[in-house]
Amino acid sequence: MSGQPSRQLLSRAGLIGLVTGVLGALSALVLLYWPPQLAEGPVSYPFTTTGFLIAQAWFFVHHFGLVITLLALAVSGAVGNGRLVRGGAWLAVIGMVLLTFTELLAMRYADWDFDTANAGLMGTSYGIASTVIGLGMLVAGVGVLRAGVWSGWRRWTPLATGVALFAVVTPGMFGGFVMARLAIGFWMLLFAALGWSLHAESRRSSPAPQPRAAASVGWPAP
Repeated sequence: MSGQPSRQLLSRAGLIGLVTGVLGALSALVLLYWPPQLAEGPVSYPFTTTGFLIAQAWFFVHHFGLVITLLALAVSGAVGNGRLVRGGAWLAVIGMVLLTFTELLAMRYADWDFDTANAGLMGTSYGIASTVIGLGMLVAGVGVLRAGVWSGWRRWTPLATGVALFAVVTPGMFGGFVMARLAIGFWMLLFAALGWSLHAESRRSSPAPQPRAAASVGWPAP
């Protein structure tokens, strides 16, 4: 594809996604096992205000790795040439950028009651950003399956990332602190799998499309 980045760049972006996803899952575990420093209720739980600000700064930096991964997916050619599926991939990039800056926005609500903050701008921003990512990945994921550029289980990772947003993460956020952390940790592992898929597929000697991939999901080949 004209203007497509080199395989080496895509491979490196995939490794960034792998590492970022693993670090995201580990961060969820840290939150789960961190000794609470205040009673449950404030947005900053389980940290003090200072600890929360540090954690949010980390999440802000961390999410740039996810942006890079989705950006690489969007320009890799894996989603195919259709305008709709390419638009879905870019929609996911935009959503992740929004989510990244929402981590900074959340800093101002550190001392707020969580339910109050979640019902206002903070919760709305997280909700919009996450929904945009999920919708984008659903569309891009279908594009990857139809295009047949990726093979094996790896071709399912973009779609799985989008499905998990609505089937696992969103319900998890309403299931309390522990369930929310577990759901996010699982989602981050899917991003790790997406990163590995991007890395592995960019290093394949023959990236030729496989028409049978389109037939396997019952969609006509583009």
